[in-house]
Amino acid sequence: MDYPAEATFYVRLSLMIPKPGQEGRVSEIMEDLLAFLRTQPGHVRGYKLVRTYPYAGIGRLTVWRSEQDADNAAQTDHVLAVRSELLQITEEDHVERAYTAYDPQLAETLTS
Repeated sequence: MDYPAEATFYVRLSLMIPKPGQEGRVSEIMEDLLAFLRTQPGHVRGYKLVRTYPYAGIGRLTVWRSEQDADNAAQTDHVLAVRSELLQITEEDHVERAYTAYDPQLAETLTS
């Protein structure tokens, strides 16, 4: 099935492990970052991801109208500064992924 543009999104996933003693600060930064991203053009939705077992992990999942919207937001001074701070207080092995996402339920609604 070809999905209509309105049912196609761009998704970014970022996962990290705070350095010992930095869990609270990383959590605060993540909430601040998600609040800022909500104000950016093309932002659809954002989620804070938390893992407690077997180790403390934190991340975010953001949904965008387009890759360009996500790229524009990622290049703002605020996001660049926040990412710089996160690099200092998290372990080196971050997971950063990007996907094209299709919403079959929305596509069905749009084509009905």
